[in-house]
Amino acid sequence: MARKPPNFQWIGFTEEQRELLDFIDHLGNNGWTSTGQTDELMPKLLAECAEEDLPIGQVVEAMESIGYDRRTTHQLERWENKRRTGKFGK
Repeated sequence: MARKPPNFQWIGFTEEQRELLDFIDHLGNNGWTSTGQTDELMPKLLAECAEEDLPIGQVVEAMESIGYDRRTTHQLERWENKRRTGKFGK
């Protein structure tokens, strides 16, 4: 788990993208592992990101910029695979 610094602001993102990043960060408190909550929310949330022109690479980069490590952000890529193919990636 990482915590954004106080008064942190996502620079270079639209208001909608910032809201999505904040919510993804909020869900990252468990490392985005598969739970009832993430199973329900993550595919829909990442679809919203895609609709807002926020690709998974930018999401991962944003989460790493606030302290999530590569092992943890790999889970986001697995969720993106689930959203796109229906199968949870490796």
